[in-house]
Amino acid sequence: MVSLGEQSAIFAQELHDTLHGVLPGEFQIISVAYNDRYVVRRDGDKPLDQRVPLYVGGEHLADLGVQIFLGLDSSGKYLKAWTSNLAVHSVLDRTPLVRQEFDARMSTGAPLAHWHVHADRGALSHLLGRAHAVRPDVVRKPHDLSSLHLPVGGERFRPCVEDFLEFLVRECGVDRQEGWEAALLAGRAQWRRRQFRSTVRDLQEEAADVLSQHGWTVSRPDRELAEGQGVLTRW
Repeated sequence: MVSLGEQSAIFAQELHDTLHGVLPGEFQIISVAYNDRYVVRRDGDKPLDQRVPLYVGGEHLADLGVQIFLGLDSSGKYLKAWTSNLAVHSVLDRTPLVRQEFDARMSTGAPLAHWHVHADRGALSHLLGRAHAVRPDVVRKPHDLSSLHLPVGGERFRPCVEDFLEFLVRECGVDRQEGWEAALLAGRAQWRRRQFRSTVRDLQEEAADVLSQHGWTVSRPDRELAEGQGVLTRW
């Protein structure tokens, strides 16, 4: 059986290939032991050195932070991302522009996977300000829009790194490598296949039902099927 360290190193190489296929610049994505897990990130001694540079017209204007904490799932067999953090930082200040976060063990009532947008809009601040006056226990920071957690599909259907990269290229205009689309599509397909396999393990009866409807012969195992905890209900 392939060890967690080996699986994490393979994952790091896959991410390295995708990022280098899309973004220009010199950087290395590595897998580093972190307590009983591994973190996949850019190689670098300091936090600022662990970000991937983003260029527009050859000018370094922002950085992409990528951290994915990997371990084994509850079965102890399969690789699982327990936490991930993606963020775009301007070179002008330390405050992120946008962040996408995921925590499989989120226990604060926030969605497992969510966006934070560090921006301002008067109309939304007005709504939150009025809500704060009525429900201060819910709306605690009405003038800090980055405190909102915008849900994005939960554990299985959240955006992947490739989605984030395509947003940066298509919507933010960052420089990209020639042939970037092929690298991005390959990485996304690999991610979605991996997520689909995890979803099938979570929802085996639904998977067997669909396959049976399409002519497959599927036999139910002689054991109780354990449904993935919260996969259908947690936001």
